[in-house]
Amino acid sequence: MDLDDLERIANKAKDQFRLEALPQYLVPEEDEDFAAWQRGERPRRTPESSAWLAEIRDTTAAGVHWWRARVLDYPLAEYSAHELHAYQDNAAAGEEIYVADRAWSAELTDLRDDFWLFDSKVVVRMVYDDEGHFLHPEQLDDTARYVALRDLALGHAIPLADYLRKYEPDLIAEPF
Repeated sequence: MDLDDLERIANKAKDQFRLEALPQYLVPEEDEDFAAWQRGERPRRTPESSAWLAEIRDTTAAGVHWWRARVLDYPLAEYSAHELHAYQDNAAAGEEIYVADRAWSAELTDLRDDFWLFDSKVVVRMVYDDEGHFLHPEQLDDTARYVALRDLALGHAIPLADYLRKYEPDLIAEPF
Protein backbone atom coordinates (compact mmCIF):
# COMPACT_ATOMS: atom_id res chain seq x y z
CA MET A 1 0.00 0.00 0.00
CA ASP A 2 1.19 3.55 -0.70
CA LEU A 3 -0.11 7.05 0.01
CA ASP A 4 -2.13 7.11 -3.22
CA ASP A 5 -3.99 4.02 -2.02
CA LEU A 6 -4.62 5.70 1.33
CA GLU A 7 -5.97 8.79 -0.42
CA ARG A 8 -8.34 6.69 -2.56
CA ILE A 9 -9.73 5.02 0.58
CA ALA A 10 -10.06 8.33 2.41
CA ASN A 11 -11.82 10.01 -0.52
CA LYS A 12 -14.63 7.43 -0.35
CA ALA A 13 -15.13 7.59 3.43
CA LYS A 14 -17.79 9.63 5.22
CA ASP A 15 -16.21 9.01 8.65
CA GLN A 16 -12.47 9.55 9.09
CA PHE A 17 -10.96 8.83 12.48
CA ARG A 18 -7.25 9.15 13.33
CA LEU A 19 -5.49 7.88 16.45
CA GLU A 20 -2.08 9.37 17.24
CA ALA A 21 -0.02 8.01 20.10
CA LEU A 22 3.63 8.81 19.38
CA PRO A 23 5.55 11.62 21.11
CA GLN A 24 6.49 13.18 17.77
CA TYR A 25 5.88 12.93 14.04
CA LEU A 26 8.75 14.02 11.86
CA VAL A 27 7.17 14.50 8.46
CA PRO A 28 8.52 16.88 5.81
CA GLU A 29 5.17 18.68 5.44
CA GLU A 30 5.50 19.99 9.01
CA ASP A 31 9.23 20.84 9.02
CA GLU A 32 8.77 24.56 8.39
CA ASP A 33 6.03 25.08 10.99
CA PHE A 34 7.84 23.01 13.61
CA ALA A 35 11.11 24.91 13.01
CA ALA A 36 9.19 28.18 13.47
CA TRP A 37 7.71 26.76 16.70
CA GLN A 38 11.20 25.90 17.94
CA ARG A 39 12.26 29.52 17.26
CA GLY A 40 9.45 30.71 19.53
CA GLU A 41 7.01 31.63 16.78
CA ARG A 42 3.44 30.38 16.88
CA PRO A 43 2.48 29.76 13.26
CA ARG A 44 -1.21 29.63 12.41
CA ARG A 45 -2.88 27.98 9.45
CA THR A 46 -6.21 28.59 7.78
CA PRO A 47 -8.03 26.81 4.96
CA GLU A 48 -6.76 29.60 2.73
CA SER A 49 -3.12 28.88 3.61
CA SER A 50 -3.30 25.09 4.04
CA ALA A 51 -4.60 22.59 1.50
CA TRP A 52 -5.12 20.10 4.34
CA LEU A 53 -7.34 22.48 6.30
CA ALA A 54 -9.22 23.38 3.11
CA GLU A 55 -9.88 19.66 2.61
CA ILE A 56 -11.20 19.32 6.18
CA ARG A 57 -13.40 22.42 5.82
CA ASP A 58 -14.79 21.48 2.42
CA THR A 59 -15.44 17.82 3.16
CA THR A 60 -16.94 18.60 6.56
CA ALA A 61 -19.34 20.97 4.83
CA ALA A 62 -20.20 18.07 2.49
CA GLY A 63 -20.98 15.77 5.43
CA VAL A 64 -17.68 14.00 6.18
CA HIS A 65 -16.98 13.49 9.90
CA TRP A 66 -13.33 14.14 10.79
CA TRP A 67 -12.21 13.23 14.30
CA ARG A 68 -9.04 12.32 16.09
CA ALA A 69 -7.76 11.18 19.46
CA ARG A 70 -4.30 12.15 20.63
CA VAL A 71 -2.71 10.18 23.49
CA LEU A 72 0.08 12.20 25.10
CA ASP A 73 3.03 11.40 27.31
CA TYR A 74 4.46 13.73 29.95
CA PRO A 75 6.75 15.47 30.16
CA LEU A 76 5.25 16.84 26.99
CA ALA A 77 7.59 16.59 24.00
CA GLU A 78 8.20 19.89 22.23
CA TYR A 79 6.61 18.47 19.10
CA SER A 80 3.48 17.48 21.05
CA ALA A 81 3.16 21.04 22.39
CA HIS A 82 3.45 22.35 18.83
CA GLU A 83 0.85 19.84 17.70
CA LEU A 84 -1.64 20.82 20.43
CA HIS A 85 -1.29 24.41 19.30
CA ALA A 86 -1.73 23.49 15.62
CA TYR A 87 -4.74 21.26 16.30
CA GLN A 88 -6.73 24.37 17.12
CA ASP A 89 -6.56 25.32 13.46
CA ASN A 90 -7.78 21.83 12.49
CA ALA A 91 -10.67 22.23 14.93
CA ALA A 92 -11.57 25.60 13.42
CA ALA A 93 -11.74 23.89 10.02
CA GLY A 94 -14.20 21.30 11.34
CA GLU A 95 -12.23 18.42 12.85
CA GLU A 96 -13.22 17.11 16.30
CA ILE A 97 -10.12 16.53 18.43
CA TYR A 98 -9.88 14.68 21.72
CA VAL A 99 -6.85 14.42 23.99
CA ALA A 100 -5.82 12.00 26.72
CA ASP A 101 -2.80 11.83 28.98
CA ARG A 102 -1.44 8.28 28.93
CA ALA A 103 -1.00 8.48 32.73
CA TRP A 104 -4.76 8.85 33.23
CA SER A 105 -5.32 5.13 32.81
CA ALA A 106 -3.28 1.94 32.82
CA GLU A 107 -5.37 0.94 29.78
CA LEU A 108 -3.53 3.60 27.76
CA THR A 109 -0.03 2.44 28.75
CA ASP A 110 0.50 0.17 25.78
CA LEU A 111 -1.61 2.09 23.29
CA ARG A 112 1.04 2.96 20.69
CA ASP A 113 -0.80 2.21 17.45
CA ASP A 114 -1.21 5.00 14.95
CA PHE A 115 -3.97 4.48 12.46
CA TRP A 116 -6.80 5.80 10.35
CA LEU A 117 -10.20 4.14 10.67
CA PHE A 118 -12.54 4.87 7.75
CA ASP A 119 -16.28 4.36 8.21
CA SER A 120 -15.44 1.97 11.09
CA LYS A 121 -14.68 -0.62 8.40
CA VAL A 122 -11.27 0.04 6.86
CA VAL A 123 -8.11 0.28 8.99
CA VAL A 124 -4.85 1.76 7.78
CA ARG A 125 -1.99 1.63 10.25
CA MET A 126 0.57 4.39 9.85
CA VAL A 127 4.05 2.96 10.29
CA TYR A 128 6.80 5.18 11.74
CA ASP A 129 10.38 4.54 12.79
CA ASP A 130 11.48 4.95 16.42
CA GLU A 131 12.16 8.68 15.94
CA GLY A 132 8.78 9.45 14.37
CA HIS A 133 9.66 9.48 10.66
CA PHE A 134 6.81 8.19 8.53
CA LEU A 135 7.65 4.97 6.67
CA HIS A 136 4.46 3.73 5.01
CA PRO A 137 0.74 3.01 5.42
CA GLU A 138 -0.43 -0.56 5.91
CA GLN A 139 -4.00 -1.73 5.45
CA LEU A 140 -5.08 -4.23 8.11
CA ASP A 141 -7.91 -6.73 8.37
CA ASP A 142 -8.49 -6.70 12.13
CA THR A 143 -11.09 -3.93 12.09
CA ALA A 144 -12.75 -4.95 15.37
CA ARG A 145 -9.44 -4.54 17.25
CA TYR A 146 -8.98 -1.01 15.92
CA VAL A 147 -12.56 0.01 16.58
CA ALA A 148 -11.95 -1.13 20.17
CA LEU A 149 -8.69 0.88 20.34
CA ARG A 150 -10.53 3.96 19.04
CA ASP A 151 -13.22 3.51 21.66
CA LEU A 152 -10.62 2.96 24.39
CA ALA A 153 -8.75 6.15 23.52
CA LEU A 154 -11.93 8.19 23.23
CA GLY A 155 -13.23 6.77 26.49
CA HIS A 156 -10.28 8.38 28.31
CA ALA A 157 -10.02 11.58 26.25
CA ILE A 158 -11.60 14.99 26.57
CA PRO A 159 -12.23 17.63 23.89
CA LEU A 160 -9.16 19.61 22.84
CA ALA A 161 -10.48 22.98 24.06
CA ASP A 162 -11.24 21.54 27.52
CA TYR A 163 -7.84 19.86 27.66
CA LEU A 164 -6.03 23.07 26.80
CA ARG A 165 -8.00 25.16 29.31
CA LYS A 166 -7.42 22.68 32.11
CA TYR A 167 -3.89 21.35 31.45
CA GLU A 168 -2.07 23.49 28.88
CA PRO A 169 -3.49 27.03 28.93
CA ASP A 170 -0.21 28.47 27.61
CA LEU A 171 -0.83 26.60 24.35
CA ILE A 172 -4.18 28.24 23.63
CA ALA A 173 -3.82 30.02 20.30
CA GLU A 174 -4.37 33.74 20.00
CA PRO A 175 -7.44 34.62 17.91
CA PHE A 176 -6.78 35.58 14.30
